[in-house]
Amino acid sequence: MNLAPQNHWDPKGYDERTGFVGEGGAPLIELLAPRPGERVLDLGCGTGKLTRALANRGASVLGVDASSEMLAEARAAQPELEFALERGEALPYDAEFDAIFSNAALHWMPRAADVAASMARALRPGGRLVAELGGFENVATVRAAVSAGLAAIGRRETAFNPWYFPRLGEYAAVLEAAGFVVRFARWFERPSPMPDRPEQSGIADWIAIFASELSATLTPEERPRFFAAVEAHARPRLFRDGIWWIDYVRLRVGAQTR
Repeated sequence: MNLAPQNHWDPKGYDERTGFVGEGGAPLIELLAPRPGERVLDLGCGTGKLTRALANRGASVLGVDASSEMLAEARAAQPELEFALERGEALPYDAEFDAIFSNAALHWMPRAADVAASMARALRPGGRLVAELGGFENVATVRAAVSAGLAAIGRRETAFNPWYFPRLGEYAAVLEAAGFVVRFARWFERPSPMPDRPEQSGIADWIAIFASELSATLTPEERPRFFAAVEAHARPRLFRDGIWWIDYVRLRVGAQTR
């Protein structure tokens, strides 16, 4: 069974070109307010930069991710920290953590009910969850542009959305059904910059990073036509002052187990 999009990650390129992901997640640490000695799970830790920030607050942190590429980079950069290859849908932990932190990862886990139940099971009674994920209408213009690009090269499967971008009420209900009490939830727009590079445009760069499973299917003949159509569709809305601004919409939640 395919549990999640099979995106291929280039950890070094990810860190170099998408610094806005970690920067946007940094305020979550303040919301979680980890205390010295607490056991914290960083779900979808990626290359471990925010795992390190959590550990710097005195918490005992375990970073988990479903990408072996990301974890290899995390272990190389943070050898003193603890990391494990695990999926959010089936975390092998039972009441082991005081808190769970997750930034920009839960939208890669479309079996949201299973993930919520798995997180609730991993937490001790009264355990805290602070998370941010793509919300309803996240990258809507990019997705529409990708569909235009696929149509331009004659693909039948023009609807592209491998992610889970829930509405605020929808996701709150998922958490409540898993046994959480939702303490706060916020949906907000956060346009994020992707400058052009000599070899390709910013929006093409974004697709190469975050939709690599699609990009890899393009033939050398299809690529120029596909990206030309993508850029033409997205430029009026997303290109400003010489920079592509990806139309990010975030959903930030805080919850607690009973």
